[in-house]
Amino acid sequence: MLRDITPIVFCTTANNWVEVPCAQTPNVSLTRKKQTGSDESLSMEHGMKQQNDFERISTLNILADCWPFFVELAICSKLRYEWLAREVRRLDATVLCLNEVSLSAIERIMADSFVRENYFVSEWGNSSTKESINRTIGKHGCFILSKVPFESLSAFEWSTPATQSNREVIVARVNLCGISTVLCATHSSHRQKQHQKREQQITELKQAVEADAKYGDAKAFFILGDLNVYSNSEDGMIVRNGMLDLWAETHFTGTAPFNDLDPGFTFDSQTNLMIPRYVPGHTRRMRLDRILMREHSLLRPHSKCTIWANESVDPQHPEVFPSDHYGLSIEVARATAPTVGDPAAAAVLAQNASEVLCCYANRATGIPVLASQRGAELLRDPRY
Repeated sequence: MLRDITPIVFCTTANNWVEVPCAQTPNVSLTRKKQTGSDESLSMEHGMKQQNDFERISTLNILADCWPFFVELAICSKLRYEWLAREVRRLDATVLCLNEVSLSAIERIMADSFVRENYFVSEWGNSSTKESINRTIGKHGCFILSKVPFESLSAFEWSTPATQSNREVIVARVNLCGISTVLCATHSSHRQKQHQKREQQITELKQAVEADAKYGDAKAFFILGDLNVYSNSEDGMIVRNGMLDLWAETHFTGTAPFNDLDPGFTFDSQTNLMIPRYVPGHTRRMRLDRILMREHSLLRPHSKCTIWANESVDPQHPEVFPSDHYGLSIEVARATAPTVGDPAAAAVLAQNASEVLCCYANRATGIPVLASQRGAELLRDPRY
């Protein structure tokens, strides 16, 4: 079920974040957010041509700060969120979709001058009162920042919630490179055994958004975020839903330079030193996070999908990373014809889908890691 929510923008006159109507101008792709909340041309703001050749789409699960105090000692949320506020500026994404965002994280991100001057956002609230304008954040939720105005903005509730707290998908329609585009900031059900539920959620989301009058005629469609794809065998749900995995499309193809076969782990216990700080014995490496684009969209990858937020936040704190996840980012451009998947990338996904779903084990001890992961999950809020 989709419900309309209100875009929010920083107004310098009021010195506060305020609600604004969704943009309905026909040439909205030529405008970006300015400090006053008004629209000015890209050429005035960035010294660029009127229409961008490409736009950057990014996603990251930022790791919520709703853990007990002794877990907070290990994950250092205040330090991580200070880093994130700076990194948003460096990343300079056109659209940034975040998962596990609490109201306290929103307050820190939206206090940054770069965010205030450049982005429309999907939510604003008060961490002290736990109140928010669009009611999309419980303990944590999905959150979108966009340099281009929202043409439509909604929250989607699955018929089978991802968790008891029912984190909603944030659905936005924007104009990228002159193409009407829908992006769904998504955080699907976690735990490996929920693989069938995850596929049902992705299918339900895609069908509901495509059937909605505000979104159905969009020429490009994305589902991105922490999809909790624990096993490569779950790649079959991507193919069955008519989606392209943009990591696969830019790393698993048969054509250079998009054939490096980089596995693209976004949850990597071997390189992310913060994971074993709060989940001892964890050794898994997984592509939990994805950027999926509907096949035949009128946007195409302009460059390789890349990983970001994959280094420590500070040389003085080498074991504190931005999150237990790494982020994904890709530049997209207008396609001259509907985009179809690369046969070699499709073959990799098909091979993965044919594999038997496995239980990841601790390589050092042979003890299933799911037990220690479940213990860590129980340390969070029970509605997580």
